[in-house]
Amino acid sequence: MSIGVDQIYLSMQDPESGEYMLANVYTVDGVMEPDGITPKRLSIGQLVMAVCLQRAAALEQSIVSKMAEMENVSTQLELMTEIENAILEGEVNMSTRKVNYNGTPYTYYDFLSVVMEVENVPAGKANAESSELLSSIESKMDEKNSFSQQAMIELQSLTNKRDQSYDMISNILKSLNTVLVGNANNL
Repeated sequence: MSIGVDQIYLSMQDPESGEYMLANVYTVDGVMEPDGITPKRLSIGQLVMAVCLQRAAALEQSIVSKMAEMENVSTQLELMTEIENAILEGEVNMSTRKVNYNGTPYTYYDFLSVVMEVENVPAGKANAESSELLSSIESKMDEKNSFSQQAMIELQSLTNKRDQSYDMISNILKSLNTVLVGNANNL
């Protein structure tokens, strides 16, 4: 974000010198007048609000991304649980049974070995006595659960930061309103 500063003459004169008073106005890349060409001139309050809104928007994108990542991990855990239960219930041919992941059908073998990078996945049949496979699946599920817990903490932090940005915007609006009311009362 690039911020520019301009000085403009106000229609008010300095009572002592009689000279017109100067005020700083700010421009921010991407904040334009309705014509879409001229940069919008902002007061310091508007500038801070623009910065806070940009920060809040960036945090919002991070939140959406983190939630999508968590949803993906949740889907992976559901599918690994489905496969594990199928193996525990009886003999399963790992190369023919399938699951759908992100709209793509995968054999149990491909999903576990390629997508989830689980070790010890047999290309043939597996059953409840395939302890190495079941241990590897459990290990990968534990890893994904740990990731989910960490992602939840990060999501909470992002949400708190976004809320702080909106609180700051609200406080700025309250302060600007107080100043405007004060100025109107002094007239």
